[in-house]
Amino acid sequence: MIKNIWKDPFFIVGFLFVFGLLIASFYHQIVLDNEIYEEQYIHDEEGMPKEKAPFEPSSLYWFGSDRMGADLFSQIISGAKYTIGIALVVSLLRVGLSFIGSFLLWRAGRVMPFIKGLSQSFYYIPSALLIFFIVGPIIQLENFTFWEKAFFEMLLIIAIAVPNTSILIKEEINLIEKEEFITSAKLMGGSRVRILSKHILPHLWPKLLLIYVQQVIAVLLLLAHLGILGVFFGGTTMREFTTEYEIPVSDSNEWSGLIGGYYYQLRLAPWLVFFPVFSFAAVILAFNFMGEGIKRSVNKLPIPKKVKSKGERKPNISLVVEKKSFIFLSRKKTG
Repeated sequence: MIKNIWKDPFFIVGFLFVFGLLIASFYHQIVLDNEIYEEQYIHDEEGMPKEKAPFEPSSLYWFGSDRMGADLFSQIISGAKYTIGIALVVSLLRVGLSFIGSFLLWRAGRVMPFIKGLSQSFYYIPSALLIFFIVGPIIQLENFTFWEKAFFEMLLIIAIAVPNTSILIKEEINLIEKEEFITSAKLMGGSRVRILSKHILPHLWPKLLLIYVQQVIAVLLLLAHLGILGVFFGGTTMREFTTEYEIPVSDSNEWSGLIGGYYYQLRLAPWLVFFPVFSFAAVILAFNFMGEGIKRSVNKLPIPKKVKSKGERKPNISLVVEKKSFIFLSRKKTG
């Protein structure tokens, strides 16, 4: 299974893209000290200002800049480790807690339909709006530190998905339990613990890996929606945009914060919103590639090959027909 995953081209392409982006982000943090290049004017050869920020995408500013002259490409690289890191950690905790919850539901019995119906009600409640009403007022307070706000937001994002994911894993376990080898193990007197460890888990963990990738995509989409609503990871700072109103600004250059912060400058500089959205789309596409690679690896069955020894000869099969094997019956004429 593991060898098949690393041989699949879809998985390799998606993994290399995400891994390379994380390496670039940590390099920007450690080596470049997370510095964001800012310059409000571009000068000509004589040293006179010829253009004022925001700057359009060019060879100097690959993704353009905002009104303060901050390089958008540097901000996206800087915030990649937060955006992807949040998705990876939150999804891991989601699947881990749901895995534990699925075994708590293993003995639910008659109560299971009620629990399933109750959890399905969360499908009709937009997760982004629920988090917005709970977390929104808190992350704008200055009484909490960056990591306290981040922990509270992560805790809520995890808790909101555990019930449905637990039921999903429980249904996967039910499908495995219907297999013939599970029935045989029960008839042979296998204990519940042994059946779980020796028979269910080896068939369950590839599906858990696929569920994990799906949860990463779901968290990325949720972060993008929260960014539009002005809820940023680790807190939101209000900065004066004009004399009349303020705009929300992320404290960490996280991509959802870039979308929410630059949304108010969409007409002035549309590239400020396009490139963060494009970054989200590219990473989500990369994880979709990884998920497709996992599916292909799970469904790929090894084809057994017959090993031919040196002294083995191909048998000569001939059909020998003996006359005695056939008896011809004739119909007698009666007249």
